[in-house]
Amino acid sequence: MNNLKQDMIYLSKADNQVSLTVLRDENTVNAPCIIVLPGGAYAACAPGEGYPVAEHFAKNGYVGCVLKYSTLYRDFSHTEGLANRHTVFPEPLWQVASAIAHLRENASLYGLNPGRIALCGFSAGAHLAANYCNYWSCDEFFTEASPARDLRRPGACVLSYGATHLNANTPGVMHRAVTGKLNGFTQEELDVYNARLHVNRDTPPCFLWHTADDNNVPAERSFKLAEALLEEGIVCELHIFSSGPHAAALSKGLPAERWPELADAFLKRVMPDR
Repeated sequence: MNNLKQDMIYLSKADNQVSLTVLRDENTVNAPCIIVLPGGAYAACAPGEGYPVAEHFAKNGYVGCVLKYSTLYRDFSHTEGLANRHTVFPEPLWQVASAIAHLRENASLYGLNPGRIALCGFSAGAHLAANYCNYWSCDEFFTEASPARDLRRPGACVLSYGATHLNANTPGVMHRAVTGKLNGFTQEELDVYNARLHVNRDTPPCFLWHTADDNNVPAERSFKLAEALLEEGIVCELHIFSSGPHAAALSKGLPAERWPELADAFLKRVMPDR
C-alpha cells in the first residue's frame, strides 16, 4: 500500500488550474473513493489539506483524490494581479460534478466502486462540498454541458471545520467567490450558498467534525448544519473535539487525530459495498 499509483486529469478547458489527482494502490478493486476539496478561503487551495489527506485514505483502502477547484489565485505566494473569474459560483459546483462524473465513468480504470464516491471538504472546501451536496440534483445550478444527475450524484460527505455559513465577518475573498463582488453584496446573496439553509431530501449522509476552540470558523457552524440535516431526516454524525487549531487537516498528535478513522467507519455504514 505504500507504492501508490498517481494520475492527474485536467477537468476544465476554461480554467487550466482545475485538476483531479487520483491516488490508488494498483491492486485496488471495487474500492470506495473519496474526493478531497482543500480549504483556503477560495484564495488558493491549501496544500496540507489536499495530497496528505488523499494519501492517507489511499493507504487505507480508498481511491484517494484531490480536486484543485478554481480559486482566485494559483497559490498563496502569488495573490496579486487579476483574480480568477472562474471562482464565482456556480462554476465551482460544475467542477465538482465533472470530477465525480469522471471517476464514475472510469471506475474500472481506477479500481473504484462507482456507487461509493464521497466528498471530503476542509473549511472553504467544506463550504463547496456542502453546497454541492445540497444542489447536485437541482438542474438550475448546472449547464446543459454538465454531467447528468446519475453521473454527478455524491454518495456521502465529510465536512471538516466547515465554513458553511457566510456573513459580513467572513473573509472577503469568500464573498467574491460566492457573489462575484468584493463590496456591495447582500446577506440574501450570501444565503444562496449558506449550506444550512438549503439541506433537502437529496442531500447525502454527512459526517461533520470541528474543534471547540477553532478561532477562525466557530464550531457553531457545524452544530447548525447538523441541526438542519437532522430536521430534514438526513443521516449525519457530528464530532466536536476539545481543542485544535483551524486548518489542522489530519490533526496528527492532536485530539482530533481520530477523525479519519471515525469518518471511515461512517462512510462504510452509509455507503455499503454493493
